[in-house]
Amino acid sequence: MSPDPEKIAQFREQLRQEWTSDATIAAWKKWHTRLADFTDGVTRELLETARLRPGMNVIDLASGVGDPVLSEAVAVAPDGRVTATDLNPAMLAFIEEQARQRKISNIDFREASAESLPFADASFDALTCRFGIMFFPDLNQSLRECLRVLKPKSRATFVAWGRREQPFFACTGGILMKHIELPKPDPDAPNIAMFGEANRMHTALESAGFADVRERVLTVEGRWHGSVDEYWEQFREVAAPFRVILEKLGAESKARAVGEIKSALGKFRQGSDVVLPLEIVVGTGVRR
Repeated sequence: MSPDPEKIAQFREQLRQEWTSDATIAAWKKWHTRLADFTDGVTRELLETARLRPGMNVIDLASGVGDPVLSEAVAVAPDGRVTATDLNPAMLAFIEEQARQRKISNIDFREASAESLPFADASFDALTCRFGIMFFPDLNQSLRECLRVLKPKSRATFVAWGRREQPFFACTGGILMKHIELPKPDPDAPNIAMFGEANRMHTALESAGFADVRERVLTVEGRWHGSVDEYWEQFREVAAPFRVILEKLGAESKARAVGEIKSALGKFRQGSDVVLPLEIVVGTGVRR
């Protein structure tokens, strides 16, 4: 069945509101170094799976504040290039600032939606997307665009979050959800844990026309170098979809939920760190 254009437009607007607000941008800039450390294992898995080599021309989708773009630029240097794309020009400007500080000069920047990539057919040797595929309003159209801009025999690598029941969600957003009544979510809507459903990414990539499709579920360590209180502060500011829920809670419900969250996170303390097992889904496909 063809996707409903009205629904897709609604999903697109919700995405824009959640991820391009001034508050979201400020939070990601504030915490980017700590979050890069926390998800370093995810970035390393993506780079290994993508098989990047010096001289390759790579496109990264939903590049955010620089993971994995900055690492990819080093991997394809000195003759290769990486094109960072994002809906938000402020995010791209922040990556550019970091690249200048690190003296990385082989990154291009382009404001772009995955649904309509402003590049010619067969432009890139590889495509990557880290924690962005879950938020594509029109998933099939976006994946077909990914396929189109890849050269024949070239690989796309996507990383998404796994099941919602994992501690990363259950200790934070999962607890928040217990304290508020929300409308039943639209099963067609993009959501942060949608690829926790077995084979969903595999099916999506095959449906879009990718060949040699693979899907792996694995767990990597997420080590937060800091206290439970700091981790919660970061989550509250950065997690755009859950920030909306938090704002709807009354003072008493909010205090109770935050107390439960900190107690749950406390079970994952190791010395002065908070260490969470991060379940991720890694999907790959090749253009024929």
